[in-house]
Amino acid sequence: MTTVGDILKDKRLEKKLSLTDVEKAIRVRAKFLEAIESNDFSFLPPPTFTRGFIKNYAIFLGLPAEQILAFYRREVNSEKDKILPVPPQKIRQKFALTPQLVTYVGVGIMLFLFFAYLSWQYFQYSGSPRLRVDSPQDYLIMKTSPVEVRGETDPEAVLKVNDEIVSVGDSGQFELKIDLNAGLNTFTFVASNKFKKESRVVRHVRLETPQ
Repeated sequence: MTTVGDILKDKRLEKKLSLTDVEKAIRVRAKFLEAIESNDFSFLPPPTFTRGFIKNYAIFLGLPAEQILAFYRREVNSEKDKILPVPPQKIRQKFALTPQLVTYVGVGIMLFLFFAYLSWQYFQYSGSPRLRVDSPQDYLIMKTSPVEVRGETDPEAVLKVNDEIVSVGDSGQFELKIDLNAGLNTFTFVASNKFKKESRVVRHVRLETPQ
């Protein structure tokens, strides 16, 4: 298809004119003339100025200005038709707190708390029971007997001292007195739970008797 740029360029070359010659004659910069001949209308100023450039260029070359402008308008309209319409943007729906959503969230929270409790119970009882012996201190030296024994373990644990079961209070505390033999006495504390997990503490107490 013949374009306005082709018509103007062919006529200029026919007259053996350079773009510089045309620039001096009609006072339109050569880069704009080159853009017109290349049909690169995006490089040109607004359409009002571009139509003036083309009209003056056509008159200078001895071409019918209105006919050349008609070619220009046809090409510009054709370029507009090629522009694809912008697809409408999807409207994001605003977050709505519905009764159904509240129910789902509530059930989710309850399930989370339930499984968290089960996990806590599992780790609480599947691990070794806690065992703390506050008295006596290890390698304690005493002059008299008996020795006072105090400490704490899990309330559900079974506590033994030297294989003898010791009563444990509701909070896990235990307290008793044990007779000492002259010399070094060794006490082995063992707390065990229903999972057969054990905690062990050893204390040594020396009873020094007068010679």
